[in-house]
Amino acid sequence: MSADHFWRRLPGRAVDACSPEELGELVPRDRDVRYDRLASAGLALGVRRTAVLMELALTENGLHPDPAARLPVYGGGHRPDGAPPDGAMPVLRPEQVAAAAAFLRGSALGELVRQQNTVLARTAAHLGYPTPWSETWAALVVHDLRELRDFFAGAAAAGDAVVVRKAE
Repeated sequence: MSADHFWRRLPGRAVDACSPEELGELVPRDRDVRYDRLASAGLALGVRRTAVLMELALTENGLHPDPAARLPVYGGGHRPDGAPPDGAMPVLRPEQVAAAAAFLRGSALGELVRQQNTVLARTAAHLGYPTPWSETWAALVVHDLRELRDFFAGAAAAGDAVVVRKAE
């Protein structure tokens, strides 16, 4: 089963010692046996078909009017070793993970999805999803947002960094 996005927790500043290639190897590319093992341990999360819709619900809600201040669950900053943006895996530092966890914990995720119902329906149609936007779709996006909230809460509590992989 393919996924839109993967998030992978790593201990605190361990990402500083990894090359972009090494980071890429640490983050699953698909929901395989390795992903299942990491997800069971709370160290990885993958979402299928909802990542773009989740991002819209989180960022296009008027809570972050400045695009630079938007919630960084989809990319964060690049590595400080000067690796080019095209070659670097997006990394969220522990302080960014804590900020994202606090935002997600304090948000009414179902309400964020409801606020963006029209935008989400238009986006789902534009992306050519096989079924139109519906309450079932909305419930799936809310479910995936809750899983993301729980994933970031665990990462923040452990002081972990998070590496993000967008589907290739």
